[in-house]
Amino acid sequence: MIRGSTRTVGIFGDKITYTLSPKMHNFAFSKLGLDYVYVPFQVRPDQLAGAVNAIRSLNIVGVNVTIPHKQAVIPFLDQLSPIAKKIGAVNTIVNNDGKLLGDNTDAPGFLESLREDGHVDPKKKRVVLIGSGGTARAMAISLTAAGVSKLVIVNRTYEKAKQLTHLVEKLGAKLECYAVKLSEDNLKEELSDCDLLVNATPSGADVMPSNSHRFLSPNLFVFDAVYAKNTSLVAAAKIAGVPALGGLGMLIRQGALSFSFWTGQKPPVELMREALEAGA
Repeated sequence: MIRGSTRTVGIFGDKITYTLSPKMHNFAFSKLGLDYVYVPFQVRPDQLAGAVNAIRSLNIVGVNVTIPHKQAVIPFLDQLSPIAKKIGAVNTIVNNDGKLLGDNTDAPGFLESLREDGHVDPKKKRVVLIGSGGTARAMAISLTAAGVSKLVIVNRTYEKAKQLTHLVEKLGAKLECYAVKLSEDNLKEELSDCDLLVNATPSGADVMPSNSHRFLSPNLFVFDAVYAKNTSLVAAAKIAGVPALGGLGMLIRQGALSFSFWTGQKPPVELMREALEAGA
């Protein structure tokens, strides 16, 4: 029930109708008896500055930030958390009495899901990461911090992949890291010497060849950040007999951390899982 005392949080994105975030946040608010509501906000790129200013003027507690705003939103914020500054991308904004803090829960949400849901420790793993946007940046930084031995950034635009390798190199970690332009031949070659394949693009179907199951090694683990229950990449992994994990767990865990930042409550991971997996 919406009251005069109800506090508002939400999500900024373009083409936002697909989002599952309102479902899991509002379910958790209801179960915990918190007087909050989570609302999706359709924000075009040319509206972003005004939308961010509205967080202050409307006294919105905070918002999540999704495609295509995770990097573009930074100039409009007052402060960045250390992890958001390191990644160069924001997926959570917290309104502290009109001062807007940009944070990133994608990075810890991804690692938690990989370890807890996928039972994979990325330490010393050889990783192929597809993508170069805000989600890919969070994953690259978190994988580097987790101690992977090799990180190959694959992207349609080679220069963008190269920029992400430069970001990783600035951390001073000891790992092999390089960029590769996306092509079927390049992907086959890199996957032949790989332990973990991570898709950080909005749709794995757009980047993976239709016959990709033929060159997924049995020793590989596949992580697809797309949170549909059975993505084309996860389906290809199943055909190849390769263990795979979709992005639903990452969505839940990053969302639970954002929830905690806004409310001061313990991250309600299991409540959010219940909301999405049990059809709440």
